[in-house]
Amino acid sequence: MFMIKFRFILFFILLTLFFGVNLHSITMTILPFKSANREWIEEYMVDDGMPRVLESSLINAHLFEVSDYDLLISYFASYDIVASYKIMQTNINVASKFIKETFNSDYLINGEVLDFTLKKGGKDTATVEFKVNLINIKTLEVLKTFTNSANYTLPGNSPVYKSEDALFYESALGRASILAFDKIVRDIVKYLKASSISGIITRVEDKKIYINLGKKDNVKKGDKFDIYELERVLELPNGDSNSSNSNTNVHTNSLNQKFVNKSNIPKNPVETNNRIEEYKHIRSNEKGDVWYTSEMLYRYRFYNIKEKFVASAEVVELYDNYAILQNKSDKKIEIMMRVRIKK
Repeated sequence: MFMIKFRFILFFILLTLFFGVNLHSITMTILPFKSANREWIEEYMVDDGMPRVLESSLINAHLFEVSDYDLLISYFASYDIVASYKIMQTNINVASKFIKETFNSDYLINGEVLDFTLKKGGKDTATVEFKVNLINIKTLEVLKTFTNSANYTLPGNSPVYKSEDALFYESALGRASILAFDKIVRDIVKYLKASSISGIITRVEDKKIYINLGKKDNVKKGDKFDIYELERVLELPNGDSNSSNSNTNVHTNSLNQKFVNKSNIPKNPVETNNRIEEYKHIRSNEKGDVWYTSEMLYRYRFYNIKEKFVASAEVVELYDNYAILQNKSDKKIEIMMRVRIKK
């Protein structure tokens, strides 16, 4: 069971590193949600489920880079504070400090579930309402609060799933949640005046480049896109680094490496002016709680994504869900490279 969970976490880490945070886009990290009704957490797990729904809505806008919520939870287990990641619901200082050291985020998002009800009858109707705060990660100022709601009626009885279940999106509550968060995302886009559409290359045929953006993303024939190669760079706290191309395996430095000058280093030992700390597998707090930290998770927190410009290409064919660019350069273009519309 442990190995299955470990491999699942590793899969998400590699996936996130591949599509990692873009240094030139608006980047966001979503924190666990609060709930106006404790029963919604117990029955539907809305505190963890709703951040994932909002994450999906933000990603589908193709205008933001969003930290993976599951990795947020996993990485917090390697943080120096021996506490549940749920502490980030109420302690914004802890959240911001952790996020600054782990993700290249411009904004934090926290939220609250205000309504999450299912009215059963001949046709089951779900009603949801959410409040979302957009927070400047540097100043911790709440820049704007967005509140929106939605209803959704299924023709028959709606199955009831926890919001972490993949089938949740087929339920009335799931579909209502998507509608409400899509509205909130549109409001966020307007507020931030976001316009830098980005996507990935899904296919390459001779001089034709297929991208996962189309008419639905307001792409037009004649639009020009810049193409970037992604490189994952391991920047350890002591200044050492290692990198790997987006088409190669991830590399790391020696497991005997010592770490310095990062607040996620366990603080149990007495600090001295010139103390050099190293990774610790077991940590504890004054209450006697003991946590075990994966060194893999500890190290992966220090990976950053670097972009390298490759070429530019123009949209020559346009469809609802994708577009085709014409490659007029002699540069090698590969799938999974990032594309961003030229302003």
